[in-house]
Amino acid sequence: MLDIFKKKSKEIISESKAILSDLVPGERAQVQRISDDCQGIERQRLMDLGFVPGSAVEVEVISPFKDPAAYRIKGGLIALRKIQASKIQISLAS
Repeated sequence: MLDIFKKKSKEIISESKAILSDLVPGERAQVQRISDDCQGIERQRLMDLGFVPGSAVEVEVISPFKDPAAYRIKGGLIALRKIQASKIQISLAS
């Protein structure tokens, strides 16, 4: 069953603007940038948590209702709501 979700996620990722909230548990990516519509204290918080360009990030778990999700980044486990994760643009880790 997870293969179905991975295929679906891979199709989404192949689009030009892949976002962190599109990933499924176990997938890895690299942070490319934080969206321009994320400004001020929210942008600073994401950067302080490690979501800076070049950082490797992996989806650990998504809650049963799909919000929030836990991401492993720089040795820490960070929970983000889907709206926050959608502001982080990524590329798949190779």
